[in-house]
Amino acid sequence: MRAVRHQPCVEPSFRVQGGGRHVRARTPSAYEPAGGRPRREGMIVRIRGELAEVGTDSVVVIAGGIGYYVSVPRSVVGGTPPIGAPIELLTRQIVRENEIALYGFSSPSERHLFDMLLGVSGLGPRTALGLVSALGQERLSRAVMDGDAEALTAAPGVGKKLAVRICSELSERFRQTILDRAAVSVPGDEVVEALVALGHRRTDAERAAAAARAEAGESSTTALIPIALRHASKV
Repeated sequence: MRAVRHQPCVEPSFRVQGGGRHVRARTPSAYEPAGGRPRREGMIVRIRGELAEVGTDSVVVIAGGIGYYVSVPRSVVGGTPPIGAPIELLTRQIVRENEIALYGFSSPSERHLFDMLLGVSGLGPRTALGLVSALGQERLSRAVMDGDAEALTAAPGVGKKLAVRICSELSERFRQTILDRAAVSVPGDEVVEALVALGHRRTDAERAAAAARAEAGESSTTALIPIALRHASKV
């Protein structure tokens, strides 16, 4: 969906492109405009349809006869089915004063990671998606919790100053989110459940948790999770 410019107090309109009925939102800028209106979340939270196109950082999904342009991380692009096959994505629709964009993810935890990044001052949706795409869910989570700002600069549009701000604002929130997910999971080892919540296979999570305890002893769950994440990346 490509939103066309509209006057204040007028509902936004959309132009359908060509005969293929592909609808595309205007590509968002890397950062929120200074003094601009705050973004709002739209109504589209999931899309299911037929895969029509795959780009380097996007897919087009045909649903209800309309082609939706969805910006996605590499994890989604790398796992897409053949063209014409069914596809389902969890989405986040970002609505701003003069643009609407749709972002797609393969799991609730990946979308939640994107949402948390949007809470950082000066970080817009395109940069948030770039972080998820460049580092991946597990590596990004570990870098933030470890305060590894240098690792975050691997993403496009992320300089050292912004990377430090991300670590500062999100480190404890990331840890708490992982602990909360582990607490509501199937009873068991909280370190294992935390890694499973981040998308790791249970067998790999169990090996990583054991390696973390061998290295750090019976430390707190909060202290063990970053160590286990490091070991999980080697599995």
